[in-house]
Amino acid sequence: MSSHDDRFDHAMRELHAQAVSQVSSATRARLRGARQAAARPGEQRETRRGFNWVLGSGLAAVFAVAIGLQLRPAQTSLPTNATAPAIARADTPASPTAFDADTAVAALDENPDLYLWLASNGDAVASLEP
Repeated sequence: MSSHDDRFDHAMRELHAQAVSQVSSATRARLRGARQAAARPGEQRETRRGFNWVLGSGLAAVFAVAIGLQLRPAQTSLPTNATAPAIARADTPASPTAFDADTAVAALDENPDLYLWLASNGDAVASLEP
């Protein structure tokens, strides 16, 4: 196999040398100049790359601010004729939405699901007892 690879390699080198000899000297000079220009870092290329980073970072910041403004809670303004809040007095009746401890305990007494749930967790209660 080595001899076959060597013959193939030699044949390809000859074809390459023949192709290079057919290229005009003007074309070779243009190709050489293009290769050298691509090999050295150009100021224009570096400036453009820096501008792209600044532009990309700026756009990302603008989008982040826009999303942040969309996610913040709405601010409500106070009316200009706002009055002072009313102070609860002892002689006024309690509002129906005020917390009443007796009513809260009564609501637990009326709900049998609570006791069924406690009974199903007998293991947890037993482990707490001394």
